[in-house]
Amino acid sequence: MKKLTFAVLCALAGLSAHAAQVTSLPGGVVLTMPELNYFGSGPLSLAPGVDWSSAYGDSVFGYSGAYGFADNGVWKGLTMAGTNDQVSTMTLAFSQAVAGVGAFFNYSPRYFGPATIAVYDANHALIESTTLTFITDGGLNQGEFHGFLEHSPSISYFSMTGAYIGAANFAVQAVPEPGTYAMLLAGLGLLGMAARRRQA
Repeated sequence: MKKLTFAVLCALAGLSAHAAQVTSLPGGVVLTMPELNYFGSGPLSLAPGVDWSSAYGDSVFGYSGAYGFADNGVWKGLTMAGTNDQVSTMTLAFSQAVAGVGAFFNYSPRYFGPATIAVYDANHALIESTTLTFITDGGLNQGEFHGFLEHSPSISYFSMTGAYIGAANFAVQAVPEPGTYAMLLAGLGLLGMAARRRQA
């Protein structure tokens, strides 16, 4: 029984340290970005309790004009936020932590290298990060959705860095869907079965 308890505690500790990387956010709410065509560092409100800011003083927010990603294409008429710089970071800050967050992204990898997205807790401790590696065929308004999903509302900051990264259609999930809990319980059940077999 001690081994089973230890295995369950290890599993729960591992879940709290990492978020799952996702390419969709079922049950998430899309946050409507106001069309402001703003240039600056913010902070600006994306939604109640959700603020956008950037480390670069000429980033864009609520921008609907043409925004180029070199060989990865152009966004136009797609209301977006973008670093407008090759190394800077823009951040969403949540006054109430969320379980999941993501956005539709594009960036300029050929000339400016990779772009990185990451989530942090209320103490600014890194929960998870990933480097974007996708390539488009260079068309209009192309990109991919990327984000993170936690087993509980623990995400307080969502950062996006480098390569002129642009983001649109931000989505959040305040509480994990029941399916997330079902997967967690199934995983814990498998750990319990494995521990029992070892004892037998």
